[in-house]
Amino acid sequence: MRSQRRMAVAAFGLVFAATLTVALLESAKPFYYDSGNYWELGKTFIENGHFSLFNFDSPDRGYLLPLIDHGLQGMAVAFRWRSSSSAKLFNVVMFALIGAVLAPRFAEITWPSWRWTMGRRLALAALLVIFWSGYLDFPLSDFPALMLALLALVSIDHSDTPGWMLIAGFACGAAIDIRASYELLAPVLVVLVAWGWFERRGDQHALIARRSLCIVLFLTGLLVVSLPQSLSSHRHFHTWSFIPGSAGHVANINLTAGLSLQRYETYVGIGHGPEMDYEDEGGSQLLAEQKDDSVSSTGQYLGLILSHPTTMAALLVRHIINGLDQRYTTPYVEHLNTGSHRWLRLAGFLLFFLALLRVLWPTARRRLGPARWRYPVALALCCATSIPAAMETRYLLPLYLLAYVLVLMPNWPNPIGPATEGFRRYRVSAIILVAYLVSMVAVWQIASDATKHLHFAG
Repeated sequence: MRSQRRMAVAAFGLVFAATLTVALLESAKPFYYDSGNYWELGKTFIENGHFSLFNFDSPDRGYLLPLIDHGLQGMAVAFRWRSSSSAKLFNVVMFALIGAVLAPRFAEITWPSWRWTMGRRLALAALLVIFWSGYLDFPLSDFPALMLALLALVSIDHSDTPGWMLIAGFACGAAIDIRASYELLAPVLVVLVAWGWFERRGDQHALIARRSLCIVLFLTGLLVVSLPQSLSSHRHFHTWSFIPGSAGHVANINLTAGLSLQRYETYVGIGHGPEMDYEDEGGSQLLAEQKDDSVSSTGQYLGLILSHPTTMAALLVRHIINGLDQRYTTPYVEHLNTGSHRWLRLAGFLLFFLALLRVLWPTARRRLGPARWRYPVALALCCATSIPAAMETRYLLPLYLLAYVLVLMPNWPNPIGPATEGFRRYRVSAIILVAYLVSMVAVWQIASDATKHLHFAG
């Protein structure tokens, strides 16, 4: 265990240095749209020269990421840095923690037969940088929320240890406040705790008093992080909800946009408006039938699923496929993809195919050894509430990370059988190749159809 910790620290150092080099090679960029909004909100805690969490008054955002940005602004002033430099440093730390420490530990918890080597840690970090390097430049919620969700899941594995349970509560509350779409993380963690305790129900040392303390500390951590949001929302918007965006009805806005758009991106180049809207014809027709052309509640959206199951199922599938179609490494597109980024899209789809192959191919799955599949399911559920929204690839970041981890897991079987089988030795590899080609034709058709419905607005 001590050697694993030393390896994790060494991997963190290497990944931090390499990722920081990549970030600093990029020229400073202005903080566009959401990133600029988060950064400006970091200045709202000071009013009349006095700092207070209750000065935060956004109906759409949680307080925690702007609070972090407030600290980064102070760091930039103290060291006479550009704002972009302090934001880059923070993001580099997030990338290094996820790639070198937390995601490998998450994988070891899920598949306890294996320990992650230095090479696999560096490979995972390399995939994050290759596919998401453009996010290093902006103070956005995606990677901080993912890091905190991983920390919560890693901590909850120690459900009989009070200190770890307190950390899990803190991390869970922070992840939800930074990215409200992670709201399912809280009940999922409770299920994981109950599951773990049920598995260890025969342990004599696991006293009721100790487990009661653990759950109290978990809830305390969750409450401490969430309370400022709740109090601020009540002070400014007369609601006690600790879910960011509740006062601004962001969930209903997202559900409405998700019916009319199957994909969304932001353009910051010249010649077009900033909104890259990939329209959805079927969803738009349903939206036109609704009162005021909008979705006013989650119940109304669920009603649409029940009354139009085929249309809504197809719409959600389009959202998922488009979310897995990574066309750019940045959240803010400066140069439109005219074919030069096709390698990125094909490589992304290939990684997801290999990840599914590792799960669905019985031989490959068995060679993973004993597995606690509830942990990957828990991480994947962090994406669930984002799927109905106008899809952006960053919304499925937990799924991307799961795919990278599955592909990098050791002990892959050889799809080519022994020579004694003759031509039959290629049967499995032929099936895999055909499955890949068929799946690529299907997903490429959906992705290409989305491109045909691209319109610029704003």
